[in-house]
Amino acid sequence: MHEVSTIFTKEKTISSLEVAEMVGKEHKELLRDIRRYCEQLGESKIALTDFFTESTYRTNQNKELPCYLVTKKGCEFIAHKLTGIKGTKFTALYINRFHEMEDYIKKESRESKIEQSAFLLKFVADDLRVNEASRLLMYENLCNDFDIPTGFLPKYEHNGSRQLKSISALLEENNCGISAVKFNKLLLETGYLEERERKSSKGNGVKKFKALTEKGLKYGENALSPHNQKEVQPLYYSDLFVELFECVNKLEM
Repeated sequence: MHEVSTIFTKEKTISSLEVAEMVGKEHKELLRDIRRYCEQLGESKIALTDFFTESTYRTNQNKELPCYLVTKKGCEFIAHKLTGIKGTKFTALYINRFHEMEDYIKKESRESKIEQSAFLLKFVADDLRVNEASRLLMYENLCNDFDIPTGFLPKYEHNGSRQLKSISALLEENNCGISAVKFNKLLLETGYLEERERKSSKGNGVKKFKALTEKGLKYGENALSPHNQKEVQPLYYSDLFVELFECVNKLEM
């Protein structure tokens, strides 16, 4: 198989070698025809690259020889010069060939988008230190976006002995005598929480939200926010909350 030099064009193309095979001509004869077409197009000041682009290929003996990259318009141009069954056959062949390329490009584009989205999702999930339930939800949403069945995803089994609750609920349950706003401020000052930012969906502003740090993950988990899945909300283990409360108070004393 001949190796055609890579030239980036805005149009999908096939090589003149392939076209010659389709029309049943010697390649040198087709090159002569295309050069004549290019001269005629040039005289009419019509953009040649809409039809043909000069290129080269290497033979099995590693010899570099000239060829053309032919666009769909170029194939149509050549087909109009053919008559009878030869023209009909070539038209069918090049239409099928370009459809194959379009299908391949669509498939490659889809796979590339899925791969990039999965990479970005993992980066965001790792960066925000989200818990396993939220991570699985993110992957499930990604699959749904691309119409991928989700049966392969593992089912998250919550450990019932580690109950997760909001900071306000736990402060109230344990009669801590401090508001969630004030305690969150203490958690930020002592390094259990950090403040993160994301772009606002409205305008050019930013939205701030809180997330547990590595230090804070001993006492809870970062769950996806039910209000916006671009941010997390800290939830805390009920059985460790008193310990966390005492640690924060000691550090603040």
